[in-house]
Amino acid sequence: MIENLRRRMLDEDLKRSRRVVLGGTGAGAAAILAAKGLRMTSAQGATPVASPAPDVTELPAPDMASPMASPAATMQYAYVGSDARSQMVDGTPVADPVGITVYSIDPETGALSLIQTVPSDNAFYFAFDADQTHLYAVNVIGDYNGGTNGSAEAYARDPATGLLTLLNRVDSGGAVSAQPAVSPSGKWLLVANYSGANVTVLPINPDGSLGEVVGEAKREGTGPDTARQDQSRPHAAVFDPAGNFVAVADLGTDNVATYSLNDETGELTLVSEVEAEPGSGPRHLAFNAAGTILYVLTEMGDSIEVYAYDAATGAIGELLQSVSAVPEPFEGTKSGAEIAIHPSGSFLYNSNRGQPDMVTPEGDAIVGWSIDPDTGMLTLIGYTTDEIGQPWSFAFDATGANLYAANYTDSSITQFAIEPGTGALTYTGNRTDVPFPFVIAISAP
Repeated sequence: MIENLRRRMLDEDLKRSRRVVLGGTGAGAAAILAAKGLRMTSAQGATPVASPAPDVTELPAPDMASPMASPAATMQYAYVGSDARSQMVDGTPVADPVGITVYSIDPETGALSLIQTVPSDNAFYFAFDADQTHLYAVNVIGDYNGGTNGSAEAYARDPATGLLTLLNRVDSGGAVSAQPAVSPSGKWLLVANYSGANVTVLPINPDGSLGEVVGEAKREGTGPDTARQDQSRPHAAVFDPAGNFVAVADLGTDNVATYSLNDETGELTLVSEVEAEPGSGPRHLAFNAAGTILYVLTEMGDSIEVYAYDAATGAIGELLQSVSAVPEPFEGTKSGAEIAIHPSGSFLYNSNRGQPDMVTPEGDAIVGWSIDPDTGMLTLIGYTTDEIGQPWSFAFDATGANLYAANYTDSSITQFAIEPGTGALTYTGNRTDVPFPFVIAISAP
């Protein structure tokens, strides 16, 4: 992942006129760094330089008389984590790179307004606790405090204003930390460590801060791709809807597994596992609301595997369906990224990250699928390629009216309206400039 990041980033000359299969066109920008006069360039071939542990400095508190900043019961906030180590000026890393940016979401238009910037070293994926008074971020690095691991950060979150306050940062127990998950009890943070070949368990203290690693599930194995599957590479940890089991996607071993978590000790115990197509590289996961279906997005195969799931036992059942997230034949390197189910439960979306050798345009897209309400099976809606540029992540607002794509190589967040009946996406014209966004997460109102 991070060791292949520069290799996989799109060259600037790959930014092209995009063909829209579903969705609309428009224009709009709000440049975060315009006042600083920074030129953001892709750091291909650059050697990451370790940045110090963050000494959080916030932007001045928003003017609470401003409509943008006024707390309201319906206000939502967006949190964006950026690749801080690829932010350059004339090939030199900037002294104060953008880490986490916080935005208020206009309840009428869905437009984003910047309210806070927080230093963070490659904030990669986020997890809220149950009442959303805390947010947890992992840092996708392998040199925390001069060592060989990644790290995790705990933030207090003010639900009324959306603002974050750093509580602490700790060793994640494995290199290149990927998607985390907060246990339903709120006592534990689980971290899938992509280059650590493990899933670690960190205690969450009563004040929301993180303790040191107390447990781990060590994983072993390889896959047929000797370059990318030379070891186990856990990429995601996701609790099922009932909160009884956690599912783990392992890109390195083509394996998907479930574990039980001892809520008293933090111990993880393997419950069930299945083998995906060799060389497909499971990356991210999503459960349906009933907890009867597990959807697995593979990165290297760029497919969605649909499994039966037993919520009572945590057992992953038979493979019910396998669909390609790109049209076949496909020319270029496939790269599936994110998967999520719409709040209505009627639609599923995934993102495809375009790669430098990609020719087929749908390889850089948000892909929409309808979900059969009885079987959970998927039917393709279409591909949105307009205003998309290597979308590592996307998120919905709470109403399901909008989808926000975090476009890494386009350095933007773009907003799309979701048609309630069909799930089709239409670009709203709202674009927010932010350097190299890895991830976007949106709070509940």
